Amino acid sequence: MRFLFPYTENSVFDIAFALRDMGHTVDVFDKKPLIVNTVESQPYCQEIKRALQTSIYDYVITYLYIPELSTVCEECGVDYIAWVYDSPLLSLHHASIYHSHNRLFLFDQAQANRLRAIGVEHIYHLPLAAMVSRADNLCFEETDAEAYGHEIAFVGQLYSQNMYNDCIHMLPETIATPCKHYLLHELCNWHQMRPWPVFPKAGIDAIHSLDFHNKDLQTFEFPEEYYWGIMLLSRKLAEMERMTALSTLAESHPVDLYAPIGTCVPDAIRLHPPLNYYTQAGKVFRHSKINLNLTLPSIESGVPQRVFDILSFGGFLMTNAQPEIEDFFTPGRDLVVFHDLDELKSLTDYYLSHPKEREAIAQNGYETVKENYSYEKVLAQVIYLCEQEKEH
Repeated sequence: MRFLFPYTENSVFDIAFALRDMGHTVDVFDKKPLIVNTVESQPYCQEIKRALQTSIYDYVITYLYIPELSTVCEECGVDYIAWVYDSPLLSLHHASIYHSHNRLFLFDQAQANRLRAIGVEHIYHLPLAAMVSRADNLCFEETDAEAYGHEIAFVGQLYSQNMYNDCIHMLPETIATPCKHYLLHELCNWHQMRPWPVFPKAGIDAIHSLDFHNKDLQTFEFPEEYYWGIMLLSRKLAEMERMTALSTLAESHPVDLYAPIGTCVPDAIRLHPPLNYYTQAGKVFRHSKINLNLTLPSIESGVPQRVFDILSFGGFLMTNAQPEIEDFFTPGRDLVVFHDLDELKSLTDYYLSHPKEREAIAQNGYETVKENYSYEKVLAQVIYLCEQEKEH
């Protein structure tokens, strides 16, 4: 098959690499990255359109979802596969989502259900994947264990720059107090799914009075009550959970964080600059005793990319509970799941002192990802489902 793969801003090229490894022809368009959450005209889409008009492609495939590209594919009669790894994704809430040539693959079942409920067709729920072949072929140096190995490592940002911090002090107490109660109730509480928080109308009116408008809401049909709930509460909850979990563990163990330069953390947490995704991140995953995953609260049910990445490098993973995690992995065998802060602490103490169990779980997790969730395996499912659509 022949695929056209336009590069999406801030994404990677793993889909293109995997499709080529599978024997498909892939034309990569990366002269100018496509922007996702916009409907403003992107001239590069017209170059893609000309390619679709002059050459024969079975599919266009991208990370995330680009509305203008969907329109181009609809006009050219070419099926458009969007591999979505983010939740929520504003661009999914655009009129183009109803195009007949869209083939949308979402990792979060709750998000997929929301779109199906408003009549969007050609929605599929599949897990994310890892580029296992890159992990297997990464060159490890003798000095890597010392340079990249830690007792506890977390690779990810803290979301300390968020709208809640910018405006909570300006909101009336009738709005601010319930927000604070929500955050305290949900903090490090992963015992059940946390649906997107709904921001009350009075709160939305207060936000508008402070001139905290967002032009995206004029473009995408994303309900305001969810948008502001996520922007104010889910993003703040992410900051609080990550800071609380890392600071708590740092009271007893060394904790190393890889985050954007300028991130403010307590002295007990050792801060490192961001890693190169292709060449460095895997060395941290492989050599650290415990790798943490703390899922963004806006991901309601799905298993995020970090889980697959860590396991693909044979890293030992401890992750907060997510509703879908047992659909793909066996807790205690492939990875370790915690439901609250106390469980996180006790499991950390246990596995730091039981290296053989830790190593066995890491090996099992690697084998599960290699067997079931390599890009090649999941993309084969994507292609099968798309080809089935053509037969009906």
